[in-house]
Amino acid sequence: MISKKDMQALDKRAIEEFLIDSLLLMECAAFAIFDKIKNYDSYTIVCGTGNNGGDGLALARHLVLSGKNVKIFITGDPKSKENIKNYEILKRITREVYIIYEDLENLKKSVKDSDVTIDSIFGVGLSKEILGKYREIIEIINSNANYIISVDIPSGIDSDTGKILGISIKANKTIAIHDVKNGMNYENSGE
Repeated sequence: MISKKDMQALDKRAIEEFLIDSLLLMECAAFAIFDKIKNYDSYTIVCGTGNNGGDGLALARHLVLSGKNVKIFITGDPKSKENIKNYEILKRITREVYIIYEDLENLKKSVKDSDVTIDSIFGVGLSKEILGKYREIIEIINSNANYIISVDIPSGIDSDTGKILGISIKANKTIAIHDVKNGMNYENSGE
């Protein structure tokens, strides 16, 4: 198991000391996840605007290029440079990329219709309670998804303590990047 601080230090060391580009780290994580989930037919991927969302966007690209039925929803305008880059690439290969501003009906329909919903909204950096639109998005996923897979950690879980920050994704399965986070357990992260 690994703490938030140690995970962030590992990423920083890989980038600064070993000169591994952050996009390459993201690509490796996305491909490893793709390899574990590629046997379904249809996916709804819900991405945040930071690096956890960037992981989801890179994963979406692999699924689209493998011929899967994929719809991608981003919770707002991309913010991290890795998220922006993956968003720009993805827009060139599919028209099924939507930025969620207010209307959540398209998301709800997609979640209901997909075999799998991928949660890539928040990662280990989350430290505040989930409110507003983000809370609604998580409620839609939890209430309507057929099967939920979280990337790295279920959105809404404090990665060190396991505390639910207002609301969290109820994942059937979580695919942790590098290592299981200290706050993860079967009850809050699935298998």
